[in-house]
Amino acid sequence: MRIVSTFVMQPLFDRGGLKVAFEHVRNLVIATILVAAGFETVKRFDTIDMPGLSNPLIAGYVVAGTGCLLVALNFLDGLRKLARLRWHYALQAALSIGYLFFSFRIVQLIIYFRTHSC
Repeated sequence: MRIVSTFVMQPLFDRGGLKVAFEHVRNLVIATILVAAGFETVKRFDTIDMPGLSNPLIAGYVVAGTGCLLVALNFLDGLRKLARLRWHYALQAALSIGYLFFSFRIVQLIIYFRTHSC
């Protein structure tokens, strides 16, 4: 039992794994909010009247595209960090699949909450 707790506790707390996980989630949330803001602008471009912004539709697509690029880069960074772990390949594959699944669900949830305001 002590071996398992050392196996889990050392990477999380001693090597900064928990800090990296929270930084990763923070970056994912910020990028997803950019995607949601861009899509919201595209959806309501006809009601937006901002001085100096000639075409809010293009600006919305640019913001959403930038957010999608940041989400993709965050995915690649997370997969690269998982690949550097010296664990068994089956465990790395399971962690990578779980990581992609949960990251995708977080993106969906944030976009849903951002675009369907109460």
